[in-house]
Amino acid sequence: MNPEKKLTLTKITLNRPSQKIGLPPKITLNKQLDSRPQSSKIDIQPVNINWLVDNIQQENKLEWIQKCFVFFKDWTQNTECNDQGKESILKQSIQLIDFNDLQVRLYAIKAALFGFTTLNLLELLFQKQAKPLLRRPKSGSKIQEQLPSLLYQPQQFLAILQKTAQLSNENVFLNLINDNSLSFVLFRILKLFTQLPKDQATTSQQLPYLNLIFIIIKNIANNKKEAQKLLQPAYIQLIDNHLHSFPFDQTYEKDLLNLYTTITATLRNLANENNSVEMYLQNGIIKKLVISMVSYSNNYELILNTLRIMSKMSLSKECCEYFLQSTEAMQNISSFFKTYQTNIYIIIRASFLLANMTTYFEGIRQLIYYKFNQFGDILKCFDYFWTKEISPQQLNQIDQFSQSRAAWDFQILQSEKKILMLSSESQDQQQNILTIEQIGLDILKNYSTEYRVLISKLLKLLQKNTAISKQQEIISCTLSCLSNLTFYEKQTFLNDFEYKNVKFELITTLGHFIIQNEDQEICCDGLRVLSNLSRQKDLIKQIMKSRISEGVIVLLDSNSREVVYYCLGVILNLLQDQDFKQEFSVFFRKKENMNIIDYITQVLNDCTTNENDIANLGLKCLILLLDSNLNQEYAKKIETAVSSFGNVCDQVLQAKENNELNNTRQLINQIINNIPEEGYSCMQPNCGRKFKTQMELQIHINRRHKL
Repeated sequence: MNPEKKLTLTKITLNRPSQKIGLPPKITLNKQLDSRPQSSKIDIQPVNINWLVDNIQQENKLEWIQKCFVFFKDWTQNTECNDQGKESILKQSIQLIDFNDLQVRLYAIKAALFGFTTLNLLELLFQKQAKPLLRRPKSGSKIQEQLPSLLYQPQQFLAILQKTAQLSNENVFLNLINDNSLSFVLFRILKLFTQLPKDQATTSQQLPYLNLIFIIIKNIANNKKEAQKLLQPAYIQLIDNHLHSFPFDQTYEKDLLNLYTTITATLRNLANENNSVEMYLQNGIIKKLVISMVSYSNNYELILNTLRIMSKMSLSKECCEYFLQSTEAMQNISSFFKTYQTNIYIIIRASFLLANMTTYFEGIRQLIYYKFNQFGDILKCFDYFWTKEISPQQLNQIDQFSQSRAAWDFQILQSEKKILMLSSESQDQQQNILTIEQIGLDILKNYSTEYRVLISKLLKLLQKNTAISKQQEIISCTLSCLSNLTFYEKQTFLNDFEYKNVKFELITTLGHFIIQNEDQEICCDGLRVLSNLSRQKDLIKQIMKSRISEGVIVLLDSNSREVVYYCLGVILNLLQDQDFKQEFSVFFRKKENMNIIDYITQVLNDCTTNENDIANLGLKCLILLLDSNLNQEYAKKIETAVSSFGNVCDQVLQAKENNELNNTRQLINQIINNIPEEGYSCMQPNCGRKFKTQMELQIHINRRHKL
């Protein structure tokens, strides 16, 4: 039969046993759908119609229904069959759907669905008037007997789908599926439905069938093995063909929204698989998700499913580019922080999505802040969940999705942990927005009160969440947010003593996250915050008082070059303060305290020319240390380390010009030219005079300092 021949909805032949009875044209989706699924567990031998009719009442129902399933599945290979025989075995198959053995029920469903698809299913379901079965006259009679036929009763097909939908919600049933025959026949039916016109009348008729079919597919996709089989181009294309493809009409609005919600739930379940991003990109699903966000932003279930898919897809930069093509979709997502402010399930996914997108594309940050003017709503949303975290209360909602495999983003989280995650995702988005200097300065100017309140709330989050191994994500996000916020604040707000106290507490709290060896990333985040705070003169005294500076100096011995880099940044800021330099001078004169110069020169000795960013910071620190009444031992140590690194730089510069190394070489020259000459310094307080010989120093001490 010609596979290109279109289905006819006006004629069906059931009274010619010599031909294929009611057989529709062969449906070819592609090689994947056209090939019959092969079961690795059951080898069922095909039988003819006569055996099935003769053994219809046999006790071994499983054997009979399995052979019946194969008969219908291989229908195109069966040339000898009559309408009455087919009527009998299909009727028995439908009756076995209620059998007490679950495996029999599974094969009965498969057989019945395949049985219906061997007919011209569209005509059966959408004809204006049901047709009877014409039974041929008995011998000696000329009257054709008309009997009501279940083959022409759409409610029979609908009932099968309803029972299958109920069973597919049970794990025991799903675990019995040992091949993709059930999915295969469901998608074959979907392929038939794509041939229907898209007018309102036909749409209204087919929505109940489609919704049930997708409910079954959605439940099947909850099984990991079956989901892997479903995630193939032929199936994804058919799903795409039914999402946002029907005309809207108020008469069937509810059914249409139910269908779209079920389809997005199906895609949500399939999004767990590793190749889902690539598959959705190639088959148009990403564009359909944007339509959901634009046209149905007020439909909670549909939006929740869409966000769950988009948040997973947002790990791909290419997917984010598709989302960005619709400004309206982006605005709707940003508006969720206001319209769904108290809904943890919407907000956590919107935060995750926007945090990823702002990581990839800097322009989104300005779009959210300036064009959409959503920063204030984000702050209010953060404040709501911050209150939940600091003063835990029972949430009014229960996450129904946490029992499903589809809850990939917080399947094992408890209520408090969900709030922690939400806080961290919200902070991710905030910190990404704050990386734009213009935005940061605008916040200080127009949100100064909110800015100070936010700093204090972030401090409280740090004070509550101190277990690094268990609360790493929220700690890291909080520190990163603080780092970006404090970067633009050059000096503490004048006459705001309460805010100064917040900063003092913050410095003390940072010590716990900096002086630890559990997590280097958190250590670096803490050092970045401390580096920003160390630029403010009134905070340097608190840094000295807390003795956190001593810990930072010791961390110069860290194996992590990133930790060393941020430590040098903090020390460089501190050395520009005279009070700190004086404190340093007194502290490191004691022999039991290892000198900061020992640490910095060791860093230089370990540096390569590829680490000149670290070397430059170390050299700048040494420049500030040259006037700290160095004795000859440390002056010599500085000269040796600097000269050695300078020789390495010269070798590279001789081979190839390098602007960065040229700058490093200039810093080295500056240090060498300013190293104090050999001498002996007076160590008496407030003196520091230097003499060429030990005898001259002793004469000075006897004359000036001994009474």
